[in-house]
Amino acid sequence: MTETLESQEMPVFSYTLASADLRYIEIGERDIYLRHDLKKGPIFHGEIAGCGPGCDINLAEVLLEYAMSCEGCSRADLATEMLTSFGDHLGQVYVERIIPGKSSADTSQNLSAAIVCILNSMDSKFSQEISQSSLSFSLECCPLSECARDTGLNRSVEMAYLVLITLFRSLVDRIAPGWTIVQPSSIEINIPLHQVQLTS
Repeated sequence: MTETLESQEMPVFSYTLASADLRYIEIGERDIYLRHDLKKGPIFHGEIAGCGPGCDINLAEVLLEYAMSCEGCSRADLATEMLTSFGDHLGQVYVERIIPGKSSADTSQNLSAAIVCILNSMDSKFSQEISQSSLSFSLECCPLSECARDTGLNRSVEMAYLVLITLFRSLVDRIAPGWTIVQPSSIEINIPLHQVQLTS
C-alpha cells in the first residue's frame, strides 16, 4: 500500500507511452510519482491518471517503458541524451525530497537508503552489507531482465540499463561525491544486474 508523500503530490516526471510493437505509436501518458510505501518506505511508482491501481507499474517497468518511448527519437544521440537526463532527474528528485529529512545520518547511511529506495522501487529481493567505506547489495535476480521477460519489453533492456546506471551515478554524485560505483559498470551494459557495489 502506498500513500503520497506530503511534499510530493504532483508527478516528478511524465512521458508519452509508446506501443510495444515494431512501430512507434503514441498511446497515452505515464506519470511518475515518489510515493511512500508503508512497508518499503519511499519508492518511485508509475501511474496513469484515471486508470486506477491496475495500471500502476514499478520502477523496472518504468525504465523499460520510457526507454521504448525514446525509440521515436529521430537521432540516436538524442535518445541517449533523453535517457541519461531521465536517470539524472530521478536521482535529483530523490535527493531534494528525501535527504533533507535524513540530515542527521552519515554519508554511507544516506547513500545506502537511496540505493535501497531504487531497488525497492523495482521490487528487487536483495541482501546488503554496509560499512563506513563500502556498500554491497546482492540481488536474487536482475529486475530489468525479469521485468522485460514478464512484460515483453525485451528490446528496451540495454537502454533501461543505461538509465539505471545514470540514476545510481546521480545519487552518488549528489550524496557522496567521493564515492565510486564499482558495479554496475557502463561497459557491462549487456550483463544482467546482480550486484550493486560502492566504495569510498
